[in-house]
Amino acid sequence: MLLFIQTPLFAMLGVTLECLLLGVLFRICLRNIARRYQARLKQLEQRERVAFDLHDTLLQSMQGVLLRVQSVGQRLPGGSAERDTIDNILDQADEVLADGRHQVLALRTPLVYGDNVSRAFAQVGHSLQDSFKTPFRMIATGPALPLDGDVGDEIFRIGREALFNAFQHAQAGHIELELVYGCEFFSLFVRDDGKGIDAALAPGAGYRGLAGMRERAERMGGGVEVLSLPERGTEVILKVPGKVCYAPQRGRRWRRRLAAWLGRTESRG
Repeated sequence: MLLFIQTPLFAMLGVTLECLLLGVLFRICLRNIARRYQARLKQLEQRERVAFDLHDTLLQSMQGVLLRVQSVGQRLPGGSAERDTIDNILDQADEVLADGRHQVLALRTPLVYGDNVSRAFAQVGHSLQDSFKTPFRMIATGPALPLDGDVGDEIFRIGREALFNAFQHAQAGHIELELVYGCEFFSLFVRDDGKGIDAALAPGAGYRGLAGMRERAERMGGGVEVLSLPERGTEVILKVPGKVCYAPQRGRRWRRRLAAWLGRTESRG
């Protein structure tokens, strides 16, 4: 038995079994990746369908109703109380329609996963720039490390909400988004040079969804801070611990282990 173990045939059998085992593990990994990809693709298709339905039915119908109300209001005497009331209603309805269009845009945004976060932010920022005609710039500082899938999606939702608020309410001349891939923290900054917001951050004071943004950040072990000065602009800061948001770097870990093993081998030699 001992002689057989020491023969080249046994070594070849061992190598063959290892190769078969690696092949099976590789097939399992590919199958899991394909399953996750199909699930995300199906989710994206559902979101696209909902977005088209909202745009083609609800928003278009509301736009038609508003046009009819506007035509009725124009028949009323200018300066009358009824005419002023209808104008105020139409102004509020325009804001509701704008929010609805932005929600449709959010539904049509690609799902965020891994290193796709920066591309998703760039797409949203430039889409909002085209809609509001406000210049937008995005900056990425540090190596763009892949983010954990679920955490990356939460980070994207927080940043997207901050961008929507800046474009819609800040009345800014420029809007900037910066992603900082730090070692201890992943940080996101949304800056504008607009009118600023109320210090109390009350609902309707110019920055919506702040409570939801903070709740999302707290669930990840992070936080959201808002800095604002009247007529000087606003900065929204999101920080999330790196150990929570960065995806495991399996390739780097494997290379480090291989380098350490080669180093020990050379030292023994």
